[in-house]
Amino acid sequence: MVLFSALNSISDPVLYYLANGVLIINALVILLLIQVIIIRIYGVYQHRSNDIGRKIWRPILAEMMQAYPENIPKLQHKHRHVFLHEWNKFYFMLRGETADRLQKLSRQQGLDIIAKKYVQNKNMQKKLLGIITLGHMQEYSIWNKLIDFTHSEHSILSLTAAQALVDIDSKSAVAYLMPHIIKRRDWPLARVAMMLNSADSTQLTTTLSKTIEKASINDIPHILKFLSSSHFDPKISKLCKRLSNSDDNRIISTCIKIAKDEYGLILAREHANSSEWHIRLHVATALGRMGLQEDVKILIKLMSDTEWWVRYRSAQSLAQMPFIHLTDLKQIRNKLQDRYARDILQQVISEQALN
Repeated sequence: MVLFSALNSISDPVLYYLANGVLIINALVILLLIQVIIIRIYGVYQHRSNDIGRKIWRPILAEMMQAYPENIPKLQHKHRHVFLHEWNKFYFMLRGETADRLQKLSRQQGLDIIAKKYVQNKNMQKKLLGIITLGHMQEYSIWNKLIDFTHSEHSILSLTAAQALVDIDSKSAVAYLMPHIIKRRDWPLARVAMMLNSADSTQLTTTLSKTIEKASINDIPHILKFLSSSHFDPKISKLCKRLSNSDDNRIISTCIKIAKDEYGLILAREHANSSEWHIRLHVATALGRMGLQEDVKILIKLMSDTEWWVRYRSAQSLAQMPFIHLTDLKQIRNKLQDRYARDILQQVISEQALN
């Protein structure tokens, strides 16, 4: 009251508004400090609560590896988030009977109800955690919702939903997702390949074959990339053999890149003199991975290529052949007539010495 009386006693309008401004600023600073203190106190409380939750549930989850524990406590509301994290962490690492016991625990603690609430949450971290949990729980009731999420422009959300579909029913999920994967170029290749590895190899091969038959010429190289990281099935070799007759250099390049068998080696040899440098690059890499003694001369020739990357990859491939030793590399270097070939091989020899 005294403060307001003092303000009202100021006759000069400029000083009056200035004093009011200072008062408002001080009030805002005090409110901001109070807010920071409250957030800090809440953070400390949350951290301690999470630590207590981990101390309660980690030993119980670890005991699941041996047997289903007796006298399991009821999950407290304040420990729900940390329990979801810990349960998913254990479920991801464990399989077989242990996974079955974790499933039993999740149902007993009403994890499906909690996870479904998380899926509806606007907080993206909670939404993703809910999706992962329901996927691990193989909760079919969320299937249509997950389908909707796969259409989201949010890459992480859509990919997490796709993985959950595979966790619930890999056969149905792969059949649905394969055409979808072609369109989602924003999904990281490694994550997609890891997701596809959850599926049966025969089913994956069949689905890939059917997808390639229906795909446009621009989409085929993108689909083939999954083969280098996914399950490898003998049928894939036949598929690549058929596709390698294509006139599209992108398809030929990808087939050589993912080559893992004798036919892939033959294909690489056939295109060692390709006019496309990226094909010659993949030829060099493939020969380093599968090449025989007779392929050494091809790599030596490629070390004189006009493209630096082709020369470098050829020298690396030569060095990684199991029957080529350091003394062999030095002998090859000394016999080389091309200056660029000598330089690039010397660089690889020096790199090996450093390692």
